[in-house]
Amino acid sequence: MEEIIIVITNEGVLTDDIQNQNIDQAQLDKIELIALPTVTFNKIDSQEVTESFKRLSSGFYNYCIFLSSNAVKTFFEIAKNQHNYERIIEELNKTNIIVIGPKTKKILQGYGFKSKLGSSANIIDKKYSSSEIIEFLENLDREGKTEHQKEIPKILMPRSAESVKSSNYIDTKFEHLILDQVFFYEIRENKNASYSEEWKKLLELPDRVEKTFLIFTSPSTVRSFFKIIYHQFSQFSDGKNESEVLQDLNINKVVSIGPKTSLELKKNKIDFMESSEFTINGAVESLLRLIKQ
Repeated sequence: MEEIIIVITNEGVLTDDIQNQNIDQAQLDKIELIALPTVTFNKIDSQEVTESFKRLSSGFYNYCIFLSSNAVKTFFEIAKNQHNYERIIEELNKTNIIVIGPKTKKILQGYGFKSKLGSSANIIDKKYSSSEIIEFLENLDREGKTEHQKEIPKILMPRSAESVKSSNYIDTKFEHLILDQVFFYEIRENKNASYSEEWKKLLELPDRVEKTFLIFTSPSTVRSFFKIIYHQFSQFSDGKNESEVLQDLNINKVVSIGPKTSLELKKNKIDFMESSEFTINGAVESLLRLIKQ
């Protein structure tokens, strides 16, 4: 395989994060990874968040669903400032915890939650995607219609306020379960991206000979990427559209991590391929398969 450059819109991604059984060391040695600091996360200390912690600490919820590692981090950051933090953690331990993606699971385990089924912290060990979460909820709701449940499912789902813009907000009306989607944080474009060494590397891509591929990891990173390009780098403020910007940056192919990100790219009329598995590893694997063809 020839040497390539992979740009990814998530500064937390390291080369170690894309190592797995399907990507060998020889391939990794030919990949230069540029992880862009694209977004920032701001906590939302609202009455709704406070009320959700009260419900959790009282034992109201029997499920908690984390859709991203950032949801996990923000949840615990805010929880630590609650006067009943220990009780919140105690009750969280009693719930069924569902996570999307291996990184979310890893971050949650970093807070002391074990993935072994049957332990006090019951992380349901499945690779749910956003669409599969909705299917899971619909199945729970259907079970409530056909079975006599001793306890109705009551679910806390910490969310980003941008989930509405990203078409990620679940607006399905359920009859036999309670779903509390609570905005714990908001996502904004990184206002200091122009000072980043990684962004400077991005601007140098037109002078590089290697093929370059760009992975978008969420709808919000699509929006933030172009806000940064147009507002922080004067050379791109001359009316060029998104596709022309990517062409100027010498991007050979854009990869979407999943369906919601794909929708955002379609809005911007950007050609892309969608990862077959909706994780960062899956996106890299899809890209490498394409290169081998």
